[in-house]
Amino acid sequence: MAHVFDAKKMAKLADPRRREFIPTEKILSIMNLVKGKKLLDLGCGIGYLTIPAAKAVGSEGFVFGLDIQEEMLVEALTRSRSQNLPQIAWVLSAPDYITLPTESVHYITMVMVAHEIPNLRKMLQECRRVLQPGGRIGIVEWNDTFTQIGPPLDHRLKAEDLSLLLQENGFKGMVVTDISEAVYITTAIR
Repeated sequence: MAHVFDAKKMAKLADPRRREFIPTEKILSIMNLVKGKKLLDLGCGIGYLTIPAAKAVGSEGFVFGLDIQEEMLVEALTRSRSQNLPQIAWVLSAPDYITLPTESVHYITMVMVAHEIPNLRKMLQECRRVLQPGGRIGIVEWNDTFTQIGPPLDHRLKAEDLSLLLQENGFKGMVVTDISEAVYITTAIR
């Protein structure tokens, strides 16, 4: 199941058609993101959700954009600087460890990343570690319907499998919401 998106194809991540399938405003609304809070965007890529999240938390809040690919972070940094968003830290990370202190963020998002993580169970343990009690996680993934964009069907993560993994890792209150015809978000509470 696990494969890593090719950074050479990062232009695809900024394709305007992608916003139809993965609307950032809707994701942040479902997450109930609040000004002044801290958010971790795990597998941030070029900042697709990180940059809108930084605007939503405002100058009183902070966003951490973590990715395992340096090329993605360089592009994300360029994009955030062009929009004058100093409340973002871009962090190069390992695929199985989050380089943030325990209970340091209020929200965690993963957009089209969970299906790429080699050991998702271990990463969800890490997410639980860095998330404050009562904090929210939101994982956005492709559903198992054919689409022109997105990974092959056999690489997609089923919502029921993801909910079960979250539950096994101590998360509660799982809710699966369709955010477009091809994409869902699973939210849960620590």
